[in-house]
Amino acid sequence: MGQLDYLRDVQRTFESGPDRIDMVGVFAKILTVAVPVVVVMALWHYRHLISFAILRFFTRFLSIRSHSIVQKYLVTKGIMLDMHVYSSKGVGRKLGTVRVNEVVGGKMRLQLVNIRPTALNLKNTRVICFCKPFTYSDRKINAFVTFIGHTVKKGATIREMSLLTPIRYRFVIRRKHSRRKVAREGAVRVKAWDIAKRKSFWMSRPDLQTVNNPARYGKKMRLVVENISAGGMRVLILNPQGRMPSLAPGHQMVLRVSVWNPETKKYSYFTVVGTVRSRFKGKGEAVGLGIQFIAEGIKEGGNYTWANLDGGLKPLGQFLERISKEGAVA
Repeated sequence: MGQLDYLRDVQRTFESGPDRIDMVGVFAKILTVAVPVVVVMALWHYRHLISFAILRFFTRFLSIRSHSIVQKYLVTKGIMLDMHVYSSKGVGRKLGTVRVNEVVGGKMRLQLVNIRPTALNLKNTRVICFCKPFTYSDRKINAFVTFIGHTVKKGATIREMSLLTPIRYRFVIRRKHSRRKVAREGAVRVKAWDIAKRKSFWMSRPDLQTVNNPARYGKKMRLVVENISAGGMRVLILNPQGRMPSLAPGHQMVLRVSVWNPETKKYSYFTVVGTVRSRFKGKGEAVGLGIQFIAEGIKEGGNYTWANLDGGLKPLGQFLERISKEGAVA
């Protein structure tokens, strides 16, 4: 009898079937949690664009005259702009070179002079544009930060592009890498060959080089490194004489750069191709050169292959960061 009573109780328990789930209530609870999370994530993702839009709304009224003058100058003079991706980490990869064709309705319509193909969707990408410095109202201008308004693409090729007019025009020192002063002559050694010798440079005597013991060389020609970074270096040619490679801006040289490592008491060397970006007159008869590293030499077997550099020679930058003391290479 007790077993029958137990079975009867079980039957009564389940005879009404399971409770119905209140789906509307469940979805309401999900939405009360999910919607705020999605909104917060969207606001965080577009925070730069939102703040840019708010500030731009006010500055368009406050600085309308000065902005229109600068924009007219960019359009009428056909100023070339180097456009780079811009993020919290700083200046990123170069997207290409453009001109401003016209400014209409808060947008800069661009003429694409040399734009690199990309598979990325660039709309709403934050960019920084650089140009040759010019002066307006006693202040120098060479850059502005803005966002890409729209693009028209065919495959990876960009056909059209426009930028939002910026909040302000400013002057930015175009230096991506921290330069390290060379405190002691000989701390950085350099051997340089004309680019024509790149296929067998290691088999020939350098066209220019630093020396181990400067005091013994007197009035003989030699190289001296003033400062160095992952992106390039500044050198002086002391007592220039005889045949030298071309030193004109744009000319390239193969460089063997050796940096003294005080930890190991040895030199660490890097092989690069450098482009002369500037030439200037140094003290006395010295010739100064600003050189940018554009390719890294990678030894494969008995030859070298050259890999293009985007953002400097990172191993050199990390090495300099580790060994430098008070911003100088000793």
